[in-house]
Amino acid sequence: MNNYQEERMKELFGTLPQNRNMDWDAVTPVIDFEFSRHADPVRARKKNIKRAVKTLKPVKRTIGFFGYKHNKPYQCVVTGVDCRNQDYGDLKREYLLDDRGRTIQFTPWTGVIPGRGRPMSGTYCPQALQLFKLLSEWMEQEERENERGFFRQMRKKGVSFIPIKKPAEKPQTPLASKWGEAFIEAEKDGIPIVRVPDSVGRNRISMLIFDYDYINGVGTDGRPYGHAETINEYMEQEQSQEQMFDAAFDTAMREAYQ
Repeated sequence: MNNYQEERMKELFGTLPQNRNMDWDAVTPVIDFEFSRHADPVRARKKNIKRAVKTLKPVKRTIGFFGYKHNKPYQCVVTGVDCRNQDYGDLKREYLLDDRGRTIQFTPWTGVIPGRGRPMSGTYCPQALQLFKLLSEWMEQEERENERGFFRQMRKKGVSFIPIKKPAEKPQTPLASKWGEAFIEAEKDGIPIVRVPDSVGRNRISMLIFDYDYINGVGTDGRPYGHAETINEYMEQEQSQEQMFDAAFDTAMREAYQ
């Protein structure tokens, strides 16, 4: 609130009959929030949330341009009071200081609840910020109770949940754990793997086929793969590798079923 607004507020406040002949330096707003007295605590909390949102909604302009009446960085968007010299007490550490103790600006939203509407340039006075803290606590309680009531709501819809215990994984032997990683890396690098299944289809024998020319990226004469003069040689090597794989497979099958 600028000096004119502050002086105007003091002047208007002084015209009230109960305040005549009184001396004061400033006027601070007090938000008179009426808590719900409903016997059901859940319904009482719902009413408190509704009333708090209504109370904390920023004041809109009544004449002139559309927008909000109090939206300067130092103004409370609810009461319009100048917040630069207000005493926030413990609220300052919670809302107006960062982790390093530096002052930050609290940003209210046009829809009160963070994320609803759009952020404003103004702030909250201590009384409004205290009510916002209560609103946040009520909404957290509401959210926790909604989570607890999820299964009850699903049951009413005919949806039930059955807990399932997954079977424990069979522990691997040290050799299987060690060399299993080697086969995974070989597959990533494109190294051929020959697998021989047993009579029930399980993997019985596995063989890694290393072509050192392929691994080193050169042909038999030292020239890199992809060179125009090595294409025929590469095709011949591919054919010989296929024959070698077939022979290795036949040998493994004979040994496996002897």
